[in-house]
Amino acid sequence: MALILAGTIAATTVGCVLSADRCGPDEMLAGDRCVCVGNAATTAHGCTPCGTNEVPGAMGCVCATGFVRGTDGACAAAPAAMGVACSASMPCTDATYNYCATSASGDGYCTTSGCTGDADCTGGYACNLTATPPYCQRPPTGQGMSCTAPADCAGTEATYCDTFQTHSCLVQGCTVTPNNCFEGSDCCDLTKFGVPMPICVAKGTCPQ
Repeated sequence: MALILAGTIAATTVGCVLSADRCGPDEMLAGDRCVCVGNAATTAHGCTPCGTNEVPGAMGCVCATGFVRGTDGACAAAPAAMGVACSASMPCTDATYNYCATSASGDGYCTTSGCTGDADCTGGYACNLTATPPYCQRPPTGQGMSCTAPADCAGTEATYCDTFQTHSCLVQGCTVTPNNCFEGSDCCDLTKFGVPMPICVAKGTCPQ
């Protein structure tokens, strides 16, 4: 099982098999591998510490819930109505953030609808063009966070801990067709390899 997933899930966290070498900057030992420490994210240059109001994401540091990235690159407080909890009995009342979207965990949050591309969204949100109407989708909470056991991913929307290769939290329970994973990810059905439900992996890494 470990060998199968090692070749198929190259998703979000840098891992290196240890011999006599120690882990690098902002890495920690998890079993026989180095993974990013809790508040560091995987980038093309290795593990990078996240800054103020940032948390690890699937492809680097992203703004924490309730914050958006401004033109200066820093994460500042999001508009008050953005991401507010909502439901059928508690609709979104803001003039701009008036669409109640459903997250991977089933919770509702207020966002904008009618987008035509990611440029129409802010705060790390991405335009979900597979939905009707298209809307600005919030990144899954916990996605890309370092983990060594499922308990480390509990309470987030990325509840599957990949303990075989990436040692990171991934979203599970997605649909392959249509692909309902967040921007940059594909829903991958690995149930034949023992993974209990389809999971979201980095785009292009799911075995065909």
